[in-house]
Amino acid sequence: MADEELELDNALESDDKDFIARAKKPRGIPERLVKVLAFIAIGIVAIVVSITVSVLTFRFMDRGNRTRQFPVLSEEYQTAIPAYSIWNFFVDDGYDLRTQTSDQERFTVSAKIKFGYDETKYKELVGELASKNDILMDAIRFYFSQRTRAQLVDEAAVKMELKNKVNSLLSQGEVEQILFLQYQIIGL
Repeated sequence: MADEELELDNALESDDKDFIARAKKPRGIPERLVKVLAFIAIGIVAIVVSITVSVLTFRFMDRGNRTRQFPVLSEEYQTAIPAYSIWNFFVDDGYDLRTQTSDQERFTVSAKIKFGYDETKYKELVGELASKNDILMDAIRFYFSQRTRAQLVDEAAVKMELKNKVNSLLSQGEVEQILFLQYQIIGL
């Protein structure tokens, strides 16, 4: 019987130890979850700090060395605009063109045109321009009347086509430049 009591006491003591050990365990968030959340928090803080440092660095470092001037081109790369002689169709303002486009709904084209040419290269061109003055004016008027508004919007393309048309009528030189002192397409 004494042995049984001893065993019972030992059993009670061992049960008390298990009970006490169970009572000492933390009852909330498991330890693994706490570690994972700590690593996530450290990662978020590191990202926020690095973004803040980057933004502040770029904002303050970029202020200092801004030049507000256009770059200066060296003389090698600057192109000189040639000084052409101007043909103005016997009128100081140039040929004052007014015609209509070939659109279904007509538009009026209004332009003041002059020609630029190299007088040193084409010495006889002045005489030819004078003799073909009316032919050139008619060719220019016809050119514009055969085009639609959409074709006449690109001024650079119009100048190139017009220059080619005029040069096809000349035999003693060529026009280097078409100048529009005024160029408008007016809707009715």
